[in-house]
Amino acid sequence: MSTLRILGYDLNFLEYYMPKNLFITIGDVCISIEGDPQNPGREIPPAYQPFIATASPEIRLRMHLGTPETSGEKKLFDSSPIWTLHRQGKGFVIKIYENIEGQKQILSVFPDFRKADLYLTGPGGSFNDLFYGPTLELLMVNYLAQDSGVIVHACGINRDNRDGRGILFVGESGAGKSTLAKLWDQEKGIDILSDDRIIVRKKAGQFWMYGTPWHGEAKFVSAKGVRLEKIFFLQQDHKNSIKAVQGTYPILQFLKASFPPFWDAKGVEFALEFFNDLAVSVPCRELSFKPDNSIIDYIKAHGER
Repeated sequence: MSTLRILGYDLNFLEYYMPKNLFITIGDVCISIEGDPQNPGREIPPAYQPFIATASPEIRLRMHLGTPETSGEKKLFDSSPIWTLHRQGKGFVIKIYENIEGQKQILSVFPDFRKADLYLTGPGGSFNDLFYGPTLELLMVNYLAQDSGVIVHACGINRDNRDGRGILFVGESGAGKSTLAKLWDQEKGIDILSDDRIIVRKKAGQFWMYGTPWHGEAKFVSAKGVRLEKIFFLQQDHKNSIKAVQGTYPILQFLKASFPPFWDAKGVEFALEFFNDLAVSVPCRELSFKPDNSIIDYIKAHGER
């Protein structure tokens, strides 16, 4: 059995195994994961279990054993030792854990990131786990950058289960996202979508935020989405305060705490336009806070301004 905190509760999961084909929906994007010839009975990690949902797939990910032909590729971005991105013909190749013995993965992707082939370590290797590492997140980052949305380092909560009141707390590592998630978890009627990564998308003229499986140290995950009502940029301090922000400040804060595809000029342009639209459409504030329960009451009292 595995245990994970989801929506503020400790849940025990029975063995939940991966079928040959699997559908996972994250941020209203359905990914079909097709084929697992070596180990069709692999356990699905608890963080991904809430996202198992059958829908019409927007992304098809086919799994293979072995190593594909990757000659002639041109390196576009280097995030060693975790991953590197290369151009190959009209498509892309992402090499993951290339220099780590037994953990190498190669993701070969079509230009629109709607189809991809994932090559895992062969039968003689010690590793062939799709869910380990950044594979699915990298696929989503690139897909969303094609005019669909962004992934932001943030804690996201829903303050109203009936009507939906989404609040986004944006911050880099160490800004206090997991601390805030734990504090909000003590409040009644609160859904915590994530304590580390949130997907933000615009649908029918409104911005929505969605939980992801890629949690922080507090391990909050939720497959839910909610309309985004307010945004706070986190600053830890010795006192609680909320300040208005203006100009380019919100856009810079989003860029610091997000995953824009710096290797893709059109993707970066989309991210800048998206963040500008988001900052204009949704009220943004800077939040300084002490990491204790007083910040929750302070936000309730002053956060509506």
